[in-house]
Amino acid sequence: MPIRFVILATPRCGSNWLCSLLDSHPDILCHHELFNPEGIHLSRSLPSRRDIPGEMETRDAAPLAFLARAWNESFGQAAVGFKLNLGQSELVFDQVIDDPGVRKIILSRRNRIRSHVSEMIAEKTRIWESFPDSEPMVNPGPQVVDVAALFQQVRRNRDYYNDLRRRLEAAGAEILETEYENLGDPDEHRRLLNFLEMDPDVALTTTTSRMNRGSLRMLISNFDQLKRDLAGSDLLNDLIDGEEE
Repeated sequence: MPIRFVILATPRCGSNWLCSLLDSHPDILCHHELFNPEGIHLSRSLPSRRDIPGEMETRDAAPLAFLARAWNESFGQAAVGFKLNLGQSELVFDQVIDDPGVRKIILSRRNRIRSHVSEMIAEKTRIWESFPDSEPMVNPGPQVVDVAALFQQVRRNRDYYNDLRRRLEAAGAEILETEYENLGDPDEHRRLLNFLEMDPDVALTTTTSRMNRGSLRMLISNFDQLKRDLAGSDLLNDLIDGEEE
């Protein structure tokens, strides 16, 4: 049995980037979203990503059997993992959380407003990743950020991470926390690889590219109004930090 791990994340916090980094290690097979409702997103390093480890109907009919098959089909790699985003397959979520043999990587993003704007753009364009063979990125233009919707998303993500940490702490689980803002740091790569008991001196690379480049002032059409609306909130710091590229 290879070392098993799961990346637990909310949308738009760099999970595709992290999956791609880990998958570049010669001893790691890292799938993307195996339990996305719209598709099975396998490791991009596999020669063929179709029909491995099964079809959606098979997965949805017996998700735990599908998970067991994914763990077992390691293709000779020493570690196998995947990402599980907020709200994907409660049955699988409970299984991996309660399994002491699965190492948990918790991924979050410090700048909550960037996360929110990125999710807005992805929902509008229906483009959630950027790889060489991905659909061309469509520029939807600056976004109007609704303060109520922003706070709702921030609360959703905060509650998810707080509940997740409490549950894992109670179970005595082996976890590592990392952040989007640290994923370009080679020292953070070594920390991740040590956690997975892989050679930490292997340089990790990625084929994904950053989406939604530019300052928050460029990405948010009502930036100045939002700045006034967030006065007195700790979210104002996120807005100011992202005001420049």
